[in-house]
Amino acid sequence: MYAVLAYSVLAIGGVFLVLTGLIVANKAWRESRDAWRRTRRRTLEPAILSWAHGDAPSVRPSIGGALKRRDRLVVEGILLDHAQRVRGVERERLGRALDDLGYVDRWIRGLSSWRWWQRAESAEKLGIAGAFRAIDRLVRSLADDVPEVRIRAAKALGAVGGRAAVAPLVQALREPNRWSTIRIADILAGMRHDVVRELMDEYPKMNRDARLAALDILAKIRSLEPVAWLEERLSDPDRDVRARACHALGAIGSPDSGPALVRALEDPEWPVRAVAAKGIGRIRHAAAVQPLCAALRDREWWVRANAAESLRLIGPKGIEALDRMLDDRDVYARHQAVLMLQESGELDRQVELLGRPDGPEREAAEFLVRRFVRIGQVGRLRELQETHRDAKVREALAALLGIAAAPGGGAP
Repeated sequence: MYAVLAYSVLAIGGVFLVLTGLIVANKAWRESRDAWRRTRRRTLEPAILSWAHGDAPSVRPSIGGALKRRDRLVVEGILLDHAQRVRGVERERLGRALDDLGYVDRWIRGLSSWRWWQRAESAEKLGIAGAFRAIDRLVRSLADDVPEVRIRAAKALGAVGGRAAVAPLVQALREPNRWSTIRIADILAGMRHDVVRELMDEYPKMNRDARLAALDILAKIRSLEPVAWLEERLSDPDRDVRARACHALGAIGSPDSGPALVRALEDPEWPVRAVAAKGIGRIRHAAAVQPLCAALRDREWWVRANAAESLRLIGPKGIEALDRMLDDRDVYARHQAVLMLQESGELDRQVELLGRPDGPEREAAEFLVRRFVRIGQVGRLRELQETHRDAKVREALAALLGIAAAPGGGAP
């Protein structure tokens, strides 16, 4: 009995000892291999980079002729790492080297692997390599059963670029059940001008979510090409489409969009009016001062706030308009004008002039302060009266505020 137990303990101990030895040996082997690869990389990398920045037709002489099996992973790592860091001719040359050395063919075959992670990794590497001839195979990977493979194939198509890669990605916008619309939209936006015409052509076939995403993509790309097309979307029955079109026009910033955005200020839906007001400020459309002043009377806060911000962005004409709106009969308009004159720092700049000798500038500053006092918006003025560094300014503010506070004192 005891002998059996002793043999069992010795057997288990022997197994653990063997396993420990295997683990230690495996770790030592891995560390030795990694050290060799680092050494080999330090040897090969300068020659490969020198080739990438030169004009020699093939990379093979830089790696000593034919690619050795033991160098395959080292060279792959060098080429992929630097292909992600450079642009232009150098990146094209690195991608061509990956193709010339057989990596692209290997990754295309990897897209058919039964291991999903190998398919995903192959798709990602094809994108880094800019492997244009892999587009058809990457398009088929968009139908992969595994979401991670699909999204990496989509990113690879975005990296490869070209009209052939755009079409399937635009198509993917129409399948929200299989795709994250936001992720596909980000990929398309990164492709810049290649996608503009495709989005406009495919727009009528898209569902609502895809249409909204398409408008957001055009806003990010900021190409002038779709401006007239976007203005047509301002008459769409869907208020969200109209609002996104206003946003895109403002983001693109074409001065020619001003009249269309001004018309959108009269839209029956307040989100459209709010985004139109913001867009006008982004393009600095000075002719819209009066319509923006009218928008200060809107019953929706976002419309008023965006209209006031746009008046500030327009510049002196907009500031003058905000100044005039302090006398408006509409309480909403007066309140919004007060807020923007304070937030923009215009009130503080005018108060600063109270410390100057008598003259037109000081008179204008006093006139503005009196109007703030008259409509009861004195919070910021009282704060400045207590904290301003200039004693003359504090005295002037005290006098102006004191007139309003005196018993029976009327507004000046």
